[in-house]
Amino acid sequence: MWFEDPGHVSDVTIRPAAMTVLAKMPSNQRAGWQAALEEARKDILGSGTVLHTREYTGTYDHKYDSWNMPTNLGIGISAVDDGRATVRLVQYGFQGLDTIGQVVSYINCSRLFHQVTVGEILPVGSRPRYTSAGYDCRLREIDETYRTLKKAFDAPTDREGRYRDLVHLAEFLKKQASSLNQPEPARTNQSREVPDWFALSPAEFEREVAELCRKDGCTRVQTVGQAGDLGADVLAHTPDGRKVVIQCKQYRGKVSSPDLQKFAGTVFQIHRADVALLVTTGTLTAPAASLAKATGIGIVHSALLDRWAGGQGTPPWDA
Repeated sequence: MWFEDPGHVSDVTIRPAAMTVLAKMPSNQRAGWQAALEEARKDILGSGTVLHTREYTGTYDHKYDSWNMPTNLGIGISAVDDGRATVRLVQYGFQGLDTIGQVVSYINCSRLFHQVTVGEILPVGSRPRYTSAGYDCRLREIDETYRTLKKAFDAPTDREGRYRDLVHLAEFLKKQASSLNQPEPARTNQSREVPDWFALSPAEFEREVAELCRKDGCTRVQTVGQAGDLGADVLAHTPDGRKVVIQCKQYRGKVSSPDLQKFAGTVFQIHRADVALLVTTGTLTAPAASLAKATGIGIVHSALLDRWAGGQGTPPWDA
């Protein structure tokens, strides 16, 4: 059924931001865009480029003989035959514009249905690196920004205090937007001089690791290591938009399992990392190495650190 039938588009929703872009279009361009979208409805998945796919499964309710779909889908599916829904991020090229839409697919009464939400309409080439990882990261940042704004606005403080908080947040968001628009530094595979790690202070070691991230194309790189940093010493974003959180250990010996446990407890849940790395001038105990593998934390030990600093191989977030 999924492969023989392109499915039926049950609903198309256009988000306010995309609607604003449409309203500013010349009437002939807008009519062409709408006609192209209508044509794409005939084979919604075959008409565009799928950037990202996720599968969701509901829970079966024996009492009512029906499926309860995950609430985080937010799509209001009332009847699903098998409790499964596929959410795809699809990019279409219409009228010299890139249209980014979310397509939710599910089977109802043995027929394949799609619900489409148009999220963004952009000039072609305005985001040449529109990858699924980068899009997910951007959506998460937008969501976090909204939550922060709402929390600041709803805080039980005086009007002046709330205004001041919002002004500070607005300034922070301007800086983030500016860094997003900066061109990505070009990576180079030329060999580089490897520092004497133990001639550096702990703060200098963290800055040196941050500089390695910059040299390999990361943006929004910053050192944040201090008391109360919850294990994060360096923050960065890869060229494709993934958030990297690094803990630095300037050890001559071995990093132990308790060190890894503390980092694993915060790096994903608190810092919301896409890539977690522990960079050390030493090595790891066997239990620590096993824990790192189990929790998905990448390890850059002394030998790998020298290779990275020397410009050899791929960056650790791509290893």
